[in-house]
Amino acid sequence: MGMHAMHLGVIILTLLATVIVNQCASASCDRLMNKIGEKERILKRKDAELSRVKARWDAVKSSDGLRRALDARGVEMAAARPDHIIRISSSGAYDRRQRSVSLVRKRFSSVARAETLPSPSRRTTLRR
Repeated sequence: MGMHAMHLGVIILTLLATVIVNQCASASCDRLMNKIGEKERILKRKDAELSRVKARWDAVKSSDGLRRALDARGVEMAAARPDHIIRISSSGAYDRRQRSVSLVRKRFSSVARAETLPSPSRRTTLRR
């Protein structure tokens, strides 16, 4: 009878240890699930905020939105006319065929070197 009682005691202790380990693992998993749930709620909130910001940006960058934003700040802006646009190649050379280059040359005719345009790096103000 002593051996049977000892085997029964070992089985009961093994079951008790298994239950304790299971409860600890379950508690640990529950804590991790709570943390994951919290992070998912934060992620959903940030995604919603990102969607709102993108929608606001899309609204502002439309032509009507830009016009409203400029009007709200008292800024007047118009697109450049074709004769105000000077195209420069990647090497920094002016396209001599366009009309605006000849207009700039006329405006700078009083400069000592009338045949050369000002360097693209210099800031110049053109007067009408």
